[in-house]
Order: sequence, then structure tokens, then C-alpha cells
Amino acid sequence: MYYQAIVAFETGVIDNNGNPKVKKFKYIVESESVFEATKRVSHYISEDTRDSEIVSLVKAPYEDILHPELTPKYYG
Repeated sequence: MYYQAIVAFETGVIDNNGNPKVKKFKYIVESESVFEATKRVSHYISEDTRDSEIVSLVKAPYEDILHPELTPKYYG
């Protein structure tokens, strides 16, 4: 099963109200549960030095992902 995670990273810039500006990135995570997906994304973003937060983690709206390593028989 695939999940879509949206992670907000601080950019280091402060807006006029004193709030840090963030840039959001989307990730596709292969996991069997929301808990496992959260654990994987948390581990992934822990290696980044910027402050970050998982904003959203939902079941991905895709049936499957075609990729040379995941589905090699379609890439020949």
C-alpha cells in the first residue's frame, strides 16, 4: 500500500508577522500501515538539519506506481 506524506520544512526566513516560512514537499511511502509510514517518514526527515513537521499522511490516491525497480517487467 502507498501513502502520500506532506512534510513542511522551515526555510530559515521569517515573515512580517514573525512566523517562519515553510516549504512543503510531497513523498510517496510504501508501507503496510499508517504507523509504519509515519515511522519511515520520521526516520527519513530526522537526517535533515532543518526543522520539519509531517503535515499530512494519507493513503495515496494511486492504484500502483510503475518504476524500473518496483515493476521491472514493464521496462525492457
